[in-house]
Order: sequence, then structure tokens, then C-alpha cells
Amino acid sequence: MGSNSLPICTRIASRDFHVQALGVVLPTRRKNCQPLLPLKIALIHFTAPPLNGGVERVIGEQIRILRKNGHTLSLACFEGGGAGEDVHIPLSRASSCADFVAYLSSALSGNDVIFMHNVGSLPDVPALTEALWLLPNKIPSARWICWVHDLALTDPEHAWIHTKIEGRVFTKSCEAWEYVAVSELRAGEVEEHLGVACVVVPNGVDPGSTLQLSARTASLAEAGGWWEADAVLLHPSRLMPRKNVEAAIHLARAAREQGFDLKILLTGAEDLETVAHATYGKYLKTLAASLRLQDAVFFLGGMMPMDSKEFCDFNLIADGLFFSGQREGFGLPVLEAGVLGRPIFCPNCEPLTRLPGAVTYPVETSAEELATWLIGEISEHKTIMARRQILRDYRWPHIYLTHLVPLLQRSPLPYHS
Repeated sequence: MGSNSLPICTRIASRDFHVQALGVVLPTRRKNCQPLLPLKIALIHFTAPPLNGGVERVIGEQIRILRKNGHTLSLACFEGGGAGEDVHIPLSRASSCADFVAYLSSALSGNDVIFMHNVGSLPDVPALTEALWLLPNKIPSARWICWVHDLALTDPEHAWIHTKIEGRVFTKSCEAWEYVAVSELRAGEVEEHLGVACVVVPNGVDPGSTLQLSARTASLAEAGGWWEADAVLLHPSRLMPRKNVEAAIHLARAAREQGFDLKILLTGAEDLETVAHATYGKYLKTLAASLRLQDAVFFLGGMMPMDSKEFCDFNLIADGLFFSGQREGFGLPVLEAGVLGRPIFCPNCEPLTRLPGAVTYPVETSAEELATWLIGEISEHKTIMARRQILRDYRWPHIYLTHLVPLLQRSPLPYHS
């Protein structure tokens, strides 16, 4: 990716810098979407958290993001459940179709939307699926959404559905349901084999949970826009003149001028042992403010007590290390970043150049040239580029705004009018 094709950071102009989060002044991103009124939403699956599995994790994350946005959740399942949702609806595998209809017509009454995860497309409990075909007549005010992770109709292991009576509901579409699939592949299969339109809502990730961040660090990342950035670099040095920390600030400004949203995390504390060092810390903050980089350069070391776990958190969040000191005795952070598999961008001077993992630039490089070089290095780093795309496009808050809200705002099917 060359500088002419870099994503323009249009987010910059729409920042609001007057929000306090955990004692740190951070930007908040204004979402360009219509608010969604609180809904009562039920989810149905065979099993649920704390049982572990791909669909189970998706259900747990959907419950969390939907509740966080004001919706009331209930969960019907055979095993698991009973912890994260507002209402737990236990199911019995011994129930007949008639049992399920009688039980669920009462238990699901009052819900606005029912997400049926795989229970409409996999024949694990055919009696439940048969009941779900009948329930829209009992609760016609609800929207019934068949959420397809797996489709028995295209799976050779489930070929029996074509020959047995209890398999017939898996070979055709239900006119009372809407269909959602987790990928373009599944959506194409649904449309081809069932003859109905199918919306794609991908699965997502919670980076705070995946990286096992502390709640405070995860909140900082979310509020600071670190997940949506083009890159995040960690600068771990103490705020003292020989560490050349201002180079990181000028780098952030030059990257912004080239349309690249670079976040710099300064985790080093201010050095107050001498007047000169104390003055240097104030100079750095004044410099960042004068360049209007409050949403790009984060002084974390002096804003919060930081234990070893949270310092590790920032290493996990960052895509790499920017180490600008030119008078180092060793360069321990280079090794720490290397253990985590992160690239280390630093000047080509000893002893840094002797440490494994260092990606170096000439000492006399200007901020503008350094930004161009760095953007090129990051653009060629396939792991970083893939990571940033995942963090931007597959985080649950993004999926909620771009996929779940439009789905829930759609007009109900004519069947429900």
C-alpha cells in the first residue's frame, strides 16, 4: 500500500475530546446510526455457555453486546445457560413436538425477536425444529430468524433427512422465518437449496477477552479508538530527554498528515528526579497538545498506576514497538516485544541493531520520511494488516452497529403484519 492509497482518517474531524474515561481524557467516536429502541430478544440453541464451542461463544457474545445496548435477553437451550442472560428457558431432549409447542408458546411469549441458532438447520432435535415451524402461529407478533451456522441439507453426514419423515423440515424453507447466515458461503447455500433470501451477519471477536486484558485496559482501548486505528505502536521509555520521546509525537503528526491513523502509547512514567527531566515531561505533553494529537498520543505512565499485567496488556494491544532512544545501554523492551512476536522499529545504532527483531531506520531521518517508511513497513507486514482488519471489521461493537442494528430495524415479514 503506497501513501497515495492509504485510508484517509476521516474519523479525526468527528472526535469529541471532552469525555473522561477512567481518569484519562479520551476521544469518543460518534456513531452514524439511528438509535434502536430496546427489544426483547430470545436466543435458542442446543447448548450454551459455559459449555465451550464456536456457536456457544457467538451466543455468549451476542447476549453481552445486545444487553450492553439496552436489550432484554432470554436463552433457551438443553445444556448450559443460566448465567449471562436475563431469562433462562431450560429445554428437555425428551420433549415431543407438542410438548415444545405448549411450553415455548408460553416461555417465548412477549419477545420481539427470536434468534434460532442452528436449531432450524441441523437435525439434532427434530421435534424442536418441527415445533419452531408451528410457533409463529402462536406468537405472530415476533420475528423468527433462522440463524444458520451449519446446514444439514448440504452435509453428507445428514443425508438421512431426505428419506425420513422427521427430516423433511430440514429440506425446505419456512415461510414464517427470516434467514441469516454467518458467511457468504452459508448464505449462498441457503439461497440455492432453500430458495429464500439470506442476510449475512458474520461472527465476531472480543479482543479484550481474546487477549485477556484487564477491564481497565480494555476500556481504554475501546474509548481511545485503538482497535479502529491503522496501527498502534508502544513506546515504553521513561519520559527523559535521552529517550527522544518527541520523535514518537512528531511521527504521529507526520503519519496523520499522510492519512494514516497511528496511535502511540507512551507507557513510561515521568522522571521527576531532576528539574530538567520534570520539565521534559511537561514539554512533551504541551507538544502533543499543540499538534492536536490528544487522540493519537496517549500518556499512560503518569495517568494510572501500572502493574506488570497492565504493562503486558499494552504490549499485546500494540502492533509493534517504536523505540526512538539513541543512547541506550541495552534495549530490554526490544527483547520483550520480540517475545510477543512484535516488530521493533528503532534507529540503526548500537546496541539496538545487535538485538534480534529490530527493524531499523537511519538516525537522521526526518519525521515525514520516517512516517512514509513506517507506513510502508506496516503495509508490507501481512500479519499486522490482517490483525487491523479483524479489529476494525469483526469486533462485536462494529458487528452490532453494521449488521445487527440494520437487521433488527428491518420491517417484519408480511407474515407478521
